[in-house]
Amino acid sequence: MMLNRDNFLQRAELLRIQKRYKEAEQQISVVLQNNPEDVDALVILGHCKLDTKQTDEAITILKQTLQYEAHNDYVFYLIAFAYYQNNHNSFALQFLDKALAIFPYNAGYFALKAHILLEEKDYQIALEAANNGLAVDAENVGCLNARSTALFRLNRKEEAYETINEALELDPEDYRTHANYGWHYLEKGKYKTATHHFREALRLNPNYAYAKQGYKAALKSRMPFYRWMLQYSLWISRQQRGVRIGLPLGLWLLVNLLNNVKTNAFLTQLATVLLIFYVLFFVMTWLSSAFANLYLLFTKHGRYVLDNNERYSAIGVGITTAIAIALIIPGFMVNEGFFILAALVASFALPINELVFPIKLFKGNGRLVTAHIMLLLGLAALITVFFSSQVGTFFGIVYFIFLVGFTWSSSARILK
Repeated sequence: MMLNRDNFLQRAELLRIQKRYKEAEQQISVVLQNNPEDVDALVILGHCKLDTKQTDEAITILKQTLQYEAHNDYVFYLIAFAYYQNNHNSFALQFLDKALAIFPYNAGYFALKAHILLEEKDYQIALEAANNGLAVDAENVGCLNARSTALFRLNRKEEAYETINEALELDPEDYRTHANYGWHYLEKGKYKTATHHFREALRLNPNYAYAKQGYKAALKSRMPFYRWMLQYSLWISRQQRGVRIGLPLGLWLLVNLLNNVKTNAFLTQLATVLLIFYVLFFVMTWLSSAFANLYLLFTKHGRYVLDNNERYSAIGVGITTAIAIALIIPGFMVNEGFFILAALVASFALPINELVFPIKLFKGNGRLVTAHIMLLLGLAALITVFFSSQVGTFFGIVYFIFLVGFTWSSSARILK
């Protein structure tokens, strides 16, 4: 029976590596029928669930495994990875620390910890984790990639490039290294070189989301306005939370301060210019990606890299902008009230950019539901103003309150 068990487990693990998960689980089920507490079988089953993105099931199975073998470091690592996939970084770090407390000689554990800490913007601690992993295995590509990213974030660029070059020399076929290279070049504004590395990463792993995102950003960076906004977005994303919130607030306070100095005509004009710049700048942090996606729709390769949400939101933003521009003409020729309508329609681009297609009204996260409410309020204001100015004004005021809160709730948003 022992020999049969080993054969089933070996076959199951081979099938898992070959991504034949259903067949692997069938092999495991035979072992578990004989012994429901078989730790090796449960680990492989949990790994199958993890590989197929069934993370909640994976966590349940792997935690069950700990009841039978409480000091299995690899199980703690797999649970940590499952929480990481579910975007629960704090839980992931807790389980990783338990894995490392049991067995501090696996560079892969340190690599995952470093990457999580990078997401949490704890760059110095991430660097320490990567260095600890490299002390165990100096050629661990995951730790080298994490180290290079941490060094870039800490503005130690020479060391960062030395590290990433070392990673590429060790494994020229590592898709993660090429994706990292791409993002680093994108931050430097060298979008052509970045495009090459993202293409190489996708050649090696066509499903790597980090490289897909970078490839789209590199293609859109052909447009100067998007390239500038991306540079700002990547810069602001590296700053502390206080800076990300304080920068737009500080600019707003500066504009108001200058505007209140009525005795100085120059400062008043400066406040007006700054206000226009402020509004355009923060609107473009939201919409530059959508306009760039609209541009990609008309390029040879760009249309194939956009998903349905990006296509439809780009088209929606484009149509909204075109209607707003068209409404400006009667503003000059018929009635100045059309300028207000043009501004109202133009502002629809903000919630449209958040929509998920196909639209399921009032379903989704808080921002998505808010976008639905805003569009309905805006349409109500647009329609009712022709029948009752008071009703239209009421809906317009409520819509404006939502709009201000909506734009300020994520002032440090990273471009998609």
